[in-house]
Amino acid sequence: MGIQFFLALLCCIALPTLLSRILRVHKIFPLVFVQLLLGLSLRLSGGGDWLKSHGIDLLHGPLGDSLHGLGLLGISLLIALSGSEAAPQRGTRGAWRFIPISVAGFGGTCAVGTALGYALAARHPDLLGTHAGPWTFAFAIGLALSVTALPVLAAVLRETGLNGTPLGNLATNCSMLDEVWMWLGLAILLSLSSASAASPATMMLALAACLSVLLLVRAVLRHWLDRAERSSADLILLCLSVIFVAAIATDSIGLHPMLGAFLAGATLPREALAGWREALNQLSQILLLPFFFITAGMQLQLDVHDAGFYELTAAVTLTAVLCKFGSVSLTARRLGWPWRDSLTLGSLMQCKGLMELVAIGILLDADVIGSAVFSALATMALFSTFVTAPTLRFLLRGPRGQGVAPAASGLTGAP
Repeated sequence: MGIQFFLALLCCIALPTLLSRILRVHKIFPLVFVQLLLGLSLRLSGGGDWLKSHGIDLLHGPLGDSLHGLGLLGISLLIALSGSEAAPQRGTRGAWRFIPISVAGFGGTCAVGTALGYALAARHPDLLGTHAGPWTFAFAIGLALSVTALPVLAAVLRETGLNGTPLGNLATNCSMLDEVWMWLGLAILLSLSSASAASPATMMLALAACLSVLLLVRAVLRHWLDRAERSSADLILLCLSVIFVAAIATDSIGLHPMLGAFLAGATLPREALAGWREALNQLSQILLLPFFFITAGMQLQLDVHDAGFYELTAAVTLTAVLCKFGSVSLTARRLGWPWRDSLTLGSLMQCKGLMELVAIGILLDADVIGSAVFSALATMALFSTFVTAPTLRFLLRGPRGQGVAPAASGLTGAP
């Protein structure tokens, strides 16, 4: 399997980056979307079958299992690093004011999305996964439509020069809190839909116990770090061990291992990750994540001849984009931000990106949603990410300040 393995590595790692540069789409789409589209192209063009006929089966067999494991490792590390950032900056007066924007944006979109999901379940029961009832499916749709792309948002803020401004810090804080809501919602949803014999209450108690242990580990690690300077090798080994054990724990109680990775990242001391965070992030994105997203793309089922697919995609896309954009913009304006800054924030927060693909991948693995819904939601994620850049260019054109916060807000990063 050696030759096939390294050919698969070359195909999955180098080809998407090459295509992104040649087609000049790297400033519009994150690389993960190019990887997703490459996987879809392999399936639709018959390229996947051609590779399989030459001994390179990206989805099944020993090679497929190896690539799946590498992809799972990459996404777990990325989620852990994302969790380590999921805490707003402290020490600034009024820093809590991002909370109502996040609650309104996430909660409002989730409520409307849940209503849409229940209507879809009533009209098209075939869309439900085998482990979902009407209400769990409805909540899954609401949750999926409420996601904000934290990694993509950070890159957009750097590209537009908003990084470090009051508006940029507000967007970052809101997206971090949105990520907490997402993982909390996924934990509840998976406990309700799991085929495990354990009851949802038992699973949530076990999750609370895992979190308590992680908080204890955090205190021990902080004490250990304060006593003496530690080598990078010791820190890396210890942090990775905590992440893997947490993933094992949440998986063993019937939840998803990525939830454990997120909790581990959120509870690890930031100083334990400070020296090697960027290196691990690049390693994950360059060497490991391509396998996750290319295989996900090969599972997309876009039936271009089915009018129902277009209707489903249009319904989830309009609901996700308009509800998140409108609720965030109106709430920010209500808190005193200028209209342009409020609309800019709404545009940033509706971007789905990487986290949407992670969330719907978990829902598909848990059999809460079917492949048709997964494909529609992935298409929605592509569209919402695509419209972010031109919308921001329109809103930020001409002379502008640096996203000046309203005088009474005292938001994080404001003078």
